[in-house]
Amino acid sequence: MAIITKTVGGYGPYAYRVTYVDPEQQTWTYLGPVGQVDPADLSDDEIEELRDEKLLSRFRDTTDAEFVSRVVANEVRDDLIDRCGEDVLALADDRRSTTLRIAEDAPEDAGNLAEQEARDDRENARTVGQADLSDAEKKRLDFAERPIFHAQASKAVIQDAGVDDWTSIYDPQVEDPAAFEQIAQNNREQIQGDRLDEDVDNVALSREQADSQLEKRAINAAADGVDEAADQLREKFGYDDQQIEEIKA
Repeated sequence: MAIITKTVGGYGPYAYRVTYVDPEQQTWTYLGPVGQVDPADLSDDEIEELRDEKLLSRFRDTTDAEFVSRVVANEVRDDLIDRCGEDVLALADDRRSTTLRIAEDAPEDAGNLAEQEARDDRENARTVGQADLSDAEKKRLDFAERPIFHAQASKAVIQDAGVDDWTSIYDPQVEDPAAFEQIAQNNREQIQGDRLDEDVDNVALSREQADSQLEKRAINAAADGVDEAADQLREKFGYDDQQIEEIKA
């Protein structure tokens, strides 16, 4: 098996994977234009072979920048694309994630900027304090939606508000860890020892108030032109397009 490049009808060159079935029979698999081959379906050996020949569009190895806020992460994504073009982001990068992934062949300054912005975002989260998570808490919590920094900051806020059983309040849907201070205060009267009275109405009320703070943040972000915030207002809070346009005006 080998990777071969050739022109077709005067166009290209294009990259192909050639598999030798026998001395007289070959199977050709089209991979893409030279310089734009997607590494997603390549083996590690093929990636290493193509790396030096600069046939790949973006490599698997990436620089990952861990943000606390998805809104901030997407603002940095947009800034990087404006500066360097869409290829600055790795193929695996996902705007729904707080982890921003920079392509390996992106300019070094792009990776440095993303990492610096991520450090600043985490530092801002630490202004409300952070608390270490136990091994049991790390196993119990799902960090697919929010990074560990979000849980650590939220734990500190909730416990500072007098709630020891912080996981009974913690909700990754609440974007700003500082919002948990209000949630904890609303539930403080129901605390018995280090447990909350599981009064459904009070829990619903606290989450509604937390959503209210999240809604205000979304309105401010939408007014600044953040499209994701506008989508959040539509999907989570029921705003229509006319209301969104009035906010942006």
